[in-house]
Amino acid sequence: MLLINHFFLGFIISFIGTIPPSTFNLLAIKRATSTGLRKAMTFACGAVLIEFFYCFFAVIFSRYFLANKAISDIIELIAVPVFLLLAYMFLTKKHVEPTPNEQQPKGSTDFVQGLFIGIINPTQITFWLGYSTYFISTGWLKEELLFMTTFVVGVCAGSLVMLFIYAYYCKKWFYGNTPKLFTEKVLNKIVGFIFIGLSLMQLGKLIWQHWSSKI
Repeated sequence: MLLINHFFLGFIISFIGTIPPSTFNLLAIKRATSTGLRKAMTFACGAVLIEFFYCFFAVIFSRYFLANKAISDIIELIAVPVFLLLAYMFLTKKHVEPTPNEQQPKGSTDFVQGLFIGIINPTQITFWLGYSTYFISTGWLKEELLFMTTFVVGVCAGSLVMLFIYAYYCKKWFYGNTPKLFTEKVLNKIVGFIFIGLSLMQLGKLIWQHWSSKI
């Protein structure tokens, strides 16, 4: 019963956390409406695989991070220029119309792109660090490897299910007739501005932490 509780604790938090627009679900929608559900889920699996390792790392070393706050501060600081670089890449990316005879890229390409998008988002570590330390302090998350692993598996399952729902219904409604909102050009702009917003939020958070620590 405890294992089930740990699984669904991770599942629910991750499922709800994947609902708001983000780079993950927008890029999954982009693939679902243009190349189909399978490619969208291949991309999602790559992104969620990285989330597994980031979340597992945060949960296992949550006590260490709390005792060495400078490390999590460095991770959050690095995220600012990374987000700005990604914003520049998406906002300046030129759309190229495929020719009729052009072959679709293999599924492995989508998986690798999912891995890349996951890797360059290290703030997942601090996100799950916050939740894991809270759940440990309340007793909801047991500090045993089996329970922690079950929690992380639930996290990944929640993300995959929510991404599948996004991809499935967008493919069902828009495949072959992609609305303007989901065209590559528009989605690149949206994702670019999301990264700008994330960088500003991250920078504001760091400034506030620095300012409040001196009060």
